[in-house]
Amino acid sequence: MKSRDDTPSVIPGTPSTPGTPDRWYLLSYVAVTYFSIYAHRNLINFIQPSLLMPVAEGGLGLDESQLAWVGPAWQLPYCLSQLFAGYLSDRYSRRKVILCSLLASSVCLAAMGLVGNLGELLVGRALLGLAQACAVPAMAGAIADCFRPHTRSRAMAIYLFSYNAAVIVAGKYGGAIADLDPQHIPGTPESWLVHGWRLSHFAFAAGGLLAWVVLLKVLEEPARTERREDRGLGTTGGTLRQTLGQVFRVPTFHLMYLTFACAGIVVQISRFWMPQHFFKLFHESEGWDQQDVGSFSTLWIQIGSMTGLLCGGMLADRLVRHTIRGRVWVQLGGWMLLTPCLVLIGTQENPDVLRVAMLLMGLGLGAYQANFWTASFDVIDPAARATTIGLFNLSSGLLVSTWFDPFLGWLETDAQQQGESILGPAIVSVSGVGVACIVLLLLIMWRTLPRDYVGEDPGGD
Repeated sequence: MKSRDDTPSVIPGTPSTPGTPDRWYLLSYVAVTYFSIYAHRNLINFIQPSLLMPVAEGGLGLDESQLAWVGPAWQLPYCLSQLFAGYLSDRYSRRKVILCSLLASSVCLAAMGLVGNLGELLVGRALLGLAQACAVPAMAGAIADCFRPHTRSRAMAIYLFSYNAAVIVAGKYGGAIADLDPQHIPGTPESWLVHGWRLSHFAFAAGGLLAWVVLLKVLEEPARTERREDRGLGTTGGTLRQTLGQVFRVPTFHLMYLTFACAGIVVQISRFWMPQHFFKLFHESEGWDQQDVGSFSTLWIQIGSMTGLLCGGMLADRLVRHTIRGRVWVQLGGWMLLTPCLVLIGTQENPDVLRVAMLLMGLGLGAYQANFWTASFDVIDPAARATTIGLFNLSSGLLVSTWFDPFLGWLETDAQQQGESILGPAIVSVSGVGVACIVLLLLIMWRTLPRDYVGEDPGGD
């Protein structure tokens, strides 16, 4: 029977080969990888107007209902393979998993610059999802193994900091490249022109390949935390069925699972639909192009998110020294901050008000994101960490991709035919998801966490 007070229990958790490789160097390498992968993933969010353009003008001639399937095309393969990917990352070389994922992601993104219709675009997105599936569990699991509890949230915050930077880069430069006039490729016939949105795919793919070449030389195999024998997985981990059984026997995991799934809706509406909402809102009234919208819809949220990540990570690492609820407290504060901001973003048309609301929303989202995985590591056996991350991504992705994006795209297409848009009210309605997350985190904090906590000794380095 575990203690119900706030005193962290002690379990074996020191990396079996501490300092090999140096954990801060490792963190920088996986951050570079995550930056590249996330830039690849989010590029399409900021070139949507180009895809909606008629074929005669260099676009694909899509409408909003068709565009809505771009998200699920990536999400479904990515999420369905997460479980297997996490299990592999828990048992085999994470270095090879990370490098192969980055290489495949770069190749798939370059291929997407060649698509000619909706079907080819969806196939390209599906292959991109499969290519990127294994990297995230492997990288997050490596960070968990190489950092002790009192530095783990900060390490995860720095890691996630890179993906916020990737969104800014994709929004600003992806949109800017997409706005370029058709470019002639030297040495080819004059009729061979590359439109801006295709060039953006080639440019970001080249960046990923460059990162892969560097990482191939410097990335070492991360050390692993010693496995616990008394959690049913043995010292080297069990089968996939045994691992899943152990994870699903933890009540706190179920509540975290639901919270993460709800968070996926908030992230998706901010990443995919907010740029489209702002383009409709300011394209005619303010004369904004794709670069303007991409910068506006990403910069302020990401500045807030990066600040929230670093501050939330540092605060949680301090709190966890004194209470097992430290990481959950920070997550709760994040949701209480970002939830009302969604209402403002969905109802306001003043750019200055929107900037403040997006900044505060990002701050709250960052505080949550810095701790959602590290909080799960406090209740899950080290042998199942990457598998757990895969389960989280599976839940979030399937919830969003199976109904949210297609449903919202269908509603928006119908509204557009009436000369209206429902994206603003949709953003407001998502605030209800924030309320649900607050309730779930309160249940974790006061009902399940004291029973399930198996955290490691927070002392030491």
